[in-house]
Amino acid sequence: MNFIIFKINFSKYYNGIETKNLNIYDKFYQEKKSNNPEIYNFQDYNGFCYGYAPLKQGVVNLSKIKFSNDNSTLSDNTLVVWVYEKNNKNYIVGWYKNATVYKFLQRELSFPSVGRDLYYNTKAKSKDCYLLKEEDRTFTLDIPFEKDTNFYMSTENDILYPKILSYISSYNKSFANINIKDIIDIKLENCPNNPILLYKRATIYLYNENNFIEALRYINSALDFKENLSQKELTDLYYIKALCLQFLNAFDYSIIYFEKVISFIKYDLDILRNMIYLYIYINDYKKALSTCDKILNKENRTEISSIYLDEILGIKVDILLRQNKISEAKSIIKDILNKCCSESLSLHFKAILSALE
Repeated sequence: MNFIIFKINFSKYYNGIETKNLNIYDKFYQEKKSNNPEIYNFQDYNGFCYGYAPLKQGVVNLSKIKFSNDNSTLSDNTLVVWVYEKNNKNYIVGWYKNATVYKFLQRELSFPSVGRDLYYNTKAKSKDCYLLKEEDRTFTLDIPFEKDTNFYMSTENDILYPKILSYISSYNKSFANINIKDIIDIKLENCPNNPILLYKRATIYLYNENNFIEALRYINSALDFKENLSQKELTDLYYIKALCLQFLNAFDYSIIYFEKVISFIKYDLDILRNMIYLYIYINDYKKALSTCDKILNKENRTEISSIYLDEILGIKVDILLRQNKISEAKSIIKDILNKCCSESLSLHFKAILSALE
């Protein structure tokens, strides 16, 4: 097995901005514009961890690894070990198993309200990622980093490999990172038989303290008494659970609860608009398109509504282009240009149509 060691800066959790002084929305936007992707290296992001190390020229030198194709740009099934330097010693922070390592820095842009921009050199399923607690980061490695580099890559024949493997296989303590799949349905122990009180506590943890996991604990406990709740109360619980999961970047699960909300209330522009981007992220283009049409068929075009209606039209065309449905996209663009739309949208669609033809 190939392995690679990345040297990064110290962080306690590597799960985003570590502060309690920001409200839920300020924290979200601060993280979206953060230029330090290292701080997310052990964040469960919809089932994966995206690891970043600041590399010279953004390139991982894969020359030590043999490929059947000399043009290969990544290495699969790799053990990634993360270390930080303190007092000239390299301490293991954690590791990814079965990871993919990319030769070039990868970039994926986020959607409005959904997630953050991703910058990463390596990627692994979150269930295969292990972050040591701060007090357990005591194991050091003598790593022969080359000059001006902060990574070391080799194979299982390297003298370092058995030392690393022995440490990992013998480690028997708990870890600091969380897999969201394991906590989606967590509950309180010996909780009060009062779903309204539990709901109110959940909103405090969600909006005031940004503690989404504790909020989930109260929400799930309240849902145990859902037969005692009105439809509105149950809808509110599903809504804040969907929000918690979205802010935890668990988009696959978040959309399930937004769908429950819409099944009750039928229509809400802001929720539906948000759901479109969630559907696109999880590649459910069919539902994304039907949600676009639901909004376009419901809303009348006015001076105020034209802003978000133009956005929805643009999303619809983008989805079709993602699916490589070029002729259908062109047909919709031509139809839009023959109807009422803003000048900026008209120029945008004319440019797309020109590029497609």
